[in-house]
Amino acid sequence: MCFARLSFRAALLALLASPLVAQQGDRKGHNMTSFVPEDVIPPAPFLKVEDALKSFELAPGFVIEPVAAEPFVDMPCMMKFDSDGRMWICELVGYMPDIDGTGENIAQGRIVVLSDTTGDGMVDQRVVFLDKLLLPRSLYLLDDGILWANQESLFFQKRSGLKPIGKRVVVDQEYARGGNVEHKANSLVLGLDNWIYNAKSDRRYKKVQGQWVMEKTHFRGQWGLDRDDYGRLFHNSNSTLLVGDYTFPNIAFGNTNAKMKAGISARVSSNRVWPIRVTPGVNRGYQRGTVSPENYKLINATGASGLTIFRSNGLGENLYGTAFITEATGNLVKAISVSDGEGAIVGEHTFGEKEFLASTDERFRPVNAYTAPDNSLYILDMYHGIIQHRTYVTSYLRKQIMSRGLDKPANGHGRIYRIRHKDKPRGPAPRLSKLSAGELVPYLNHPNGWWRDTAQRLIVERGSQQDETRLVEVLESSKPLGRLHALWCLEGLGLLQAKHISFALKSGNEKFSSSALMAALSLSQREKNALVPAVAALEAGTESSIYKARLLADTGTSKALEALVGALKKNGKNPIVKEAAFTGLKNREAVFLGVNNGRFNDSSLDKWLQEALQKNLRKVEPPKIEGQHLASFQRGEKLYMGRAACIGCHGADGAGLDNLGPPLDGSDWVTGNTTRLAKVLLHGLQGPIMVSGKRYAPPGAMPGLSMNPTISDQDIADILTFTRHAWSNRSAPVNESFIKESREKSKDQQGVPYKESELN
Repeated sequence: MCFARLSFRAALLALLASPLVAQQGDRKGHNMTSFVPEDVIPPAPFLKVEDALKSFELAPGFVIEPVAAEPFVDMPCMMKFDSDGRMWICELVGYMPDIDGTGENIAQGRIVVLSDTTGDGMVDQRVVFLDKLLLPRSLYLLDDGILWANQESLFFQKRSGLKPIGKRVVVDQEYARGGNVEHKANSLVLGLDNWIYNAKSDRRYKKVQGQWVMEKTHFRGQWGLDRDDYGRLFHNSNSTLLVGDYTFPNIAFGNTNAKMKAGISARVSSNRVWPIRVTPGVNRGYQRGTVSPENYKLINATGASGLTIFRSNGLGENLYGTAFITEATGNLVKAISVSDGEGAIVGEHTFGEKEFLASTDERFRPVNAYTAPDNSLYILDMYHGIIQHRTYVTSYLRKQIMSRGLDKPANGHGRIYRIRHKDKPRGPAPRLSKLSAGELVPYLNHPNGWWRDTAQRLIVERGSQQDETRLVEVLESSKPLGRLHALWCLEGLGLLQAKHISFALKSGNEKFSSSALMAALSLSQREKNALVPAVAALEAGTESSIYKARLLADTGTSKALEALVGALKKNGKNPIVKEAAFTGLKNREAVFLGVNNGRFNDSSLDKWLQEALQKNLRKVEPPKIEGQHLASFQRGEKLYMGRAACIGCHGADGAGLDNLGPPLDGSDWVTGNTTRLAKVLLHGLQGPIMVSGKRYAPPGAMPGLSMNPTISDQDIADILTFTRHAWSNRSAPVNESFIKESREKSKDQQGVPYKESELN
């Protein structure tokens, strides 16, 4: 869960269990004196729900109502509605019960089911489905069970109604590997393509013939994930409000000969926020760049959390597709209007310099948002005084927390709110659990995205070949969103055929054509071959040209590759088109070079193809090292993946993560000057920096390790030895004595991050 300002911090700080953690976030050399006058800081008393409602400032025309509060809900962090509208909640009990995070490793979290049995809109029944869980963070519902995750692994639990049955099954032992509470995989969101995606993760999941399958995907986000009507994923990081993918997941992913990133994880809007409360209680609140010296309020997001792409007209047609993002440290919910730009998703703050929802209550901690089946917006409020994890708490923040009594009361509280348009009543509760696949088909045309998604999921889980006729009727109808869901239902049931794709390509609808071309990747080779004339003839637009290139490359016949040359000559200047084509050309590089014969002349594509042929890029021999070098490498790998949590910002493959950390693989910052590298690890680095000719400017500084009492000089040497010989890097090891010497020579830096100009 990302509630901190320092998005780089997880890359290099350890998760501690001692009381020292309360000051682990300190930076030596920083003056942590608050510039906010004490007399302007309001108190932060615990408020009952009826009083908390008075603290809200909501955009005109809307109403906020409580759905559940303590004792029905405790520390809610994730939620799913089941097919009958009940709320399944992950309760993060055990998260920061006091300033030192005492008892964090005690399994006391729960997954509960909340119901409104009277239909009055208020929860009146609570059932504990699973308890004694260690900080449960992910949840996904199926007909016969649930997927859920704790601090380490992903499980499937079979169920009968609201009762678990049988033993839990491990789906992914390493689901939430490495990092700390704020930096572990979470969410579990069903994509339009029938895969289940995660935030803070590079994995996706699907149940195929009764077995769970895991595949790699692009690494996305930090806490919370959602998608739009067209299957594109949206996410964020703590200091980046909204990030979006322009394309379907994995359209340019899977060819390991190069790293494809165009169209993926692009920032959608500015990170500016407008709280209505004075906010010194954020982790770097003593810095004027964090809190305004004029009004003492947070300037940019520091705790962006869960979000939803609101796919209902319940708040008004103008807000359909709007992103609602929770910001826990600013006590607000941001609205960003999202639209398609030229090759990118763009956004603007819907309400200008005002928030959709803001509170004067410092304990209001919105951490997730959802499009509800009743056409309203649901907000999860942990209602917890301490939102920053102990790993990052500074002496400054500790003082802020204690001075206003935010450490008490501890666990035992939480709220769920409903926001609706004042002139629109709540929609009916769903009753889909007893319907057959055929009876669910009409709901693929429902105006609310939750109903369409749930109908698709249930049809794929319950359906058979007998449902093809009804699905094709929706596919060939005039309702554009229903057609998309029918298409992917056919794909999920294994009933998709070339004729269905051909119909979509003749529709003249860019979104429908794009989705059909993506779905066609799952067809047999014979079916793909039959599609080549129709795909080649398609007058593709900016978006569909991406999927056209991928499908032709993936088909790989001489006719398909000839058509690909023509497609690239027309649209190949678009970097996403090139990346999609290269992805599909895996193991066909030589054939394509022969077919192309220089007609599409592009240096970057040629470079990728030649390097793939030579198997130079990302295909290196395992480290041929031994003795002390090998021992240091292995210790460093464990630190990188685990306690030091470098993986959180630089990735398991060292390729870096957008908006978090630059690449380490192939970086001369890592393989080059060891004196410079040691200084960076000891004292940190503030962007922007240039890495391999590309500019990186993450929103936060990378902190150094010199002030961390649990990281030794030997640990730092081991981390450097690992990164200098991992992936395609092949540089000499670093020893402990060199780090000791570097620490002494640079001691005047006192843990203050360097700038690039100071190191070159």
